[in-house]
Amino acid sequence: MERNHFILNAKSILLILLLVTTGCATTSKLSGDFNPDDPYEKSNRKVFEFNNKIDKLFLRPVTDFYDKATPEFAQTSITNFFANLDDIRISINNLLQGNVVESMSDITRFFINSIFGLGGFFDVASEMGLEKHSEDFGQTLGKWGAKSGPYLMLPFLGPSTTRDAFTFVGDTALAPALSLDDNAARVGLISLDLINTYSAFTGIADIESKDQYAFLRDAYLERRKYEINDGLSEEELSQDEDFEDF
Repeated sequence: MERNHFILNAKSILLILLLVTTGCATTSKLSGDFNPDDPYEKSNRKVFEFNNKIDKLFLRPVTDFYDKATPEFAQTSITNFFANLDDIRISINNLLQGNVVESMSDITRFFINSIFGLGGFFDVASEMGLEKHSEDFGQTLGKWGAKSGPYLMLPFLGPSTTRDAFTFVGDTALAPALSLDDNAARVGLISLDLINTYSAFTGIADIESKDQYAFLRDAYLERRKYEINDGLSEEELSQDEDFEDF
């Protein structure tokens, strides 16, 4: 069974990683030359090393135990549950981007899975043909023309940009778990979501490269461009704009 929401993100990252390794993406970053997208590289690399230590000492042991102790069907159900809650945020962002049809589809997915999917543990909506989308406030601002700004490596959170780091607050504010009054339940749900998400990406973290920092940076920046452009290349976007002008 497919852990749809986070696995979709993992697949998009793997696609970008493939582009980077085959030279289809911007790969000058491995040469040691100054990268205009990463003016804070020196400090970013220090944070990257810190995150790697946290990963090895704490996160990896926890997620390894989680993977061994939690059956695949249970992990799938947990993924579906949090992905269903996430459809609320996705619907809002699609609406802000002017994607009214997609926004209505997202909110319809939420109600269908909440009712017929037993609270979202089963993804009934996808089986009915309602596509799962992936939108956030960073993509919304990108659609509005906001530049990504310098690349940032955030402690504990990983790759980001100044734009995405700023919008992280907005995305987090819409997390349903934060609205719970019970502190224990709130912390428990957030922790479970993080562990379940991280376990889906452990294979990506193990990919070897001469410069893992630059490799991850390039993959992240290319993936964000891919998501903001809805999978269209710069040439295809230019053609669409020319067609609209015509």
